[in-house]
Amino acid sequence: MLEPGLKIRDFHPEDLETLHEIDRICFPEDMAFTRRDLLYYLGKSGSVARVAEVSGVAAGFILGRMENGRNGHIFTLDVVPAKRRCGIGFSLMEDFHRILERNKIHGVILEVGTENLAAQRLYKKMHYKFIQILPGYYNGNADAYRMLRII
Repeated sequence: MLEPGLKIRDFHPEDLETLHEIDRICFPEDMAFTRRDLLYYLGKSGSVARVAEVSGVAAGFILGRMENGRNGHIFTLDVVPAKRRCGIGFSLMEDFHRILERNKIHGVILEVGTENLAAQRLYKKMHYKFIQILPGYYNGNADAYRMLRII
């Protein structure tokens, strides 16, 4: 089911606090980005940040990067709990993939916690494949899978 009133738009600097709060809601404290982390990733060359709004209110975002003109890398996909399973994460991912395609980038990687089964299901549905286990990826505490999709 696609959320009525969903709009995906570019990140604006005034979104920083809202995105930081969404990330803190979506991830445990030891995994969530700090404001400094968000600013770092937003400031990287090739950075792509898109915000999902429902009726004018931010409900999620995707943050990634185009690397070396050849690959994409998704750093985080966040959807507030009340709006999950409404197509927002899927829509953000599709939007990110379209941006990569327009820039002639044909491969994208991401990391996902080994315990995050809902996200893994979404990524598998979107044709991502498991390529590697990353022990202690999240601050040395939790493992992750690296996943790859060829666009």
